[in-house]
Amino acid sequence: MEIRPGSVKQARLESGLSLGQVARNDISRTAIYFVETGKAKPSIETLRLIAERTNKPLDFFLGQAEAISADPTSALAEIERLIATGDPAAAVEAGERMVAAATDARTVAHARVHLSLAHIRLGHHVRARGHASAARAFFEEANDILMAAEAMGNEAGAAGLMQDPGAVGLAEEALALCRSLTPVPSMTEARLLFILGAAYGGRHEWTKAIQVLEESVAIGNSIQDLRQLSMVYGNLSLNYQELGQFAQAARYAHRALAIHETLRDKRMLAISENNLALLLFMQGDLANAFRHGERSLALFDDLGQETEKAHTLMTLAELELARSNHEEAERYAIGARDVAERMGETVNVAEARAWIGRIADAQGAAGVADTEFEAAFRLFELVNSSERKSRNRAIYAEILERRGDLAGANRQLKLALAALGTTASPVVDARTAPA
Repeated sequence: MEIRPGSVKQARLESGLSLGQVARNDISRTAIYFVETGKAKPSIETLRLIAERTNKPLDFFLGQAEAISADPTSALAEIERLIATGDPAAAVEAGERMVAAATDARTVAHARVHLSLAHIRLGHHVRARGHASAARAFFEEANDILMAAEAMGNEAGAAGLMQDPGAVGLAEEALALCRSLTPVPSMTEARLLFILGAAYGGRHEWTKAIQVLEESVAIGNSIQDLRQLSMVYGNLSLNYQELGQFAQAARYAHRALAIHETLRDKRMLAISENNLALLLFMQGDLANAFRHGERSLALFDDLGQETEKAHTLMTLAELELARSNHEEAERYAIGARDVAERMGETVNVAEARAWIGRIADAQGAAGVADTEFEAAFRLFELVNSSERKSRNRAIYAEILERRGDLAGANRQLKLALAALGTTASPVVDARTAPA
C-alpha cells in the first residue's frame, strides 16, 4: 500500500520502540527497515500490525484516499457519529473528503446519504437534495431498497424545507419502500414517518401530520436518537398549536426544549424557542412570548445561521405589532423579508411582505399596505401556496372592511375562498341589518 513517507519511523520513535519490538516474531526487522526507508510498501495486514504495535490509527500512515480505501466502513461511521453528536459542519467536511477520494460507487452513495442529512441540519437544503437525489439514483439501480428509501427520505426532507409541494409524495414513496421490506426496519420507518409528518405540516394538513408523527413516536420511542425525537416533539407541538389544542402543544414544546437543552443543540433550540414564543402569545402571555422570541433570535445570531431565522423575525414583528410598537415591528418584518430573500425562501418572503403590509396599515400608510399585500399574493401564486394566499387575503379583507371598502373586502374574501375551493359570502357592515 502507498503510505505517507516517514510515517512508520515517526510512529515507531514516538512509541519508543526498536525495529525488533515492532517486528516481533511475525515481521522481519529488515522488512520494517525497508518500509521505513521507502524501499518497500507494506501490505494492509502488515500495516495493521504496525499500527496496533505503535498505538496509532491506521489513517496516521495513509493519505486521504488510501485511508478511505483501506477502511471505508470506519470512515462512514465517523461521519454518522459527527451527525449524531451534533457536529454537522465537521460531518460535511468528512463527507466531502470521502466523496472526492473514494473510488467505490457504493461507498460514495453511502457518503452522499450522510452528507445530505448533515446539509439538512446546517440548513443547506439545495445541496442536501442534490446529494440525496444522486444517492437514491445509485441505490435504485443497485436494487438496494432500504438505502433507496433512506436517500429518498432525505430528499423529501430537503424538499419540504425548500417548501416544495412534492415533498409529501417523496416521503410517502420512501415510507412505502421501507414498509415493503420484511421485517420492516423500525428505525428507518420511524424517521420516515417524521419526515412525512413534517411534509404534511408544511402543507398545513395538521391532522394528518399529527397522526403520522405520533405513529413515529409509538414505533421509535425506544430506538430513535434524542435529536430526532426532539424534532418529532417540536413538530407535534406546532401541529397541535395550529389546531388550537394548546395544552397538548405546550406539553410537546417543553419536551422538545428539554432535549435540545440537554444536547446543547443551538439550532434546534432556536427553533423550539420560537415555537414556544408563538404558543405563549396565542395563550395571551405576551411578556414570556417576547422572552422566548428574543432568546430564539439571539441563538440564531450566535450561530451565524440565517436558514429559518425569518420565522423568528416574523414572530417578533407580530409581538411588537400586538403592543403597537410599529417601528420595531416594521424593523423585524423587513429583516425577515431580507433574510428570506437571501436564503431563497419565497414563501417566507411573501409572509414577511404581508406582515409589512399589516404594519403599514396600522401606521395609516394604506398605499404601502396595498402594495405589500399585492406583492405577497404574487409570490404565493408563484409557489402555488394556496392556503397561505387564502389566509392572507382574508386578513387583507378585514383591513379593507375596517377602511370602509366593503366592495374591496368582498373581492378579497371571494378570492380567499376560491383559493380553497369554497364559495364566498359577502362581508356585511355591522351597522346594517342583512336583507
